[in-house]
Amino acid sequence: MQSTYDPQLIYDVFDRYGFAILRIDRFDRGNYATIRAELKYEKLSTDQLLEIATKLKSLENNENLEVDIINIDMNHKTMRLNIMIKEEESTVALT
Repeated sequence: MQSTYDPQLIYDVFDRYGFAILRIDRFDRGNYATIRAELKYEKLSTDQLLEIATKLKSLENNENLEVDIINIDMNHKTMRLNIMIKEEESTVALT
């Protein structure tokens, strides 16, 4: 992901990893957004939590993002996330 300016791109990326986005805020900064995503579990077991973490880690690695889990709310079956686009590392050799 290059920027967060296009909310539809964020919806599409998270959908590919199995997360239904309910709300996106602060995406107009270009490199950051806050997200509320739906959880499809009645109760959250440790295996399901591991599955969520694994999907988020794959998303981070494949989409050049840093994902912070802010809150998991099982009463409302949602989780809040902050995403930030990782800075591109310079590959210019110093001489």
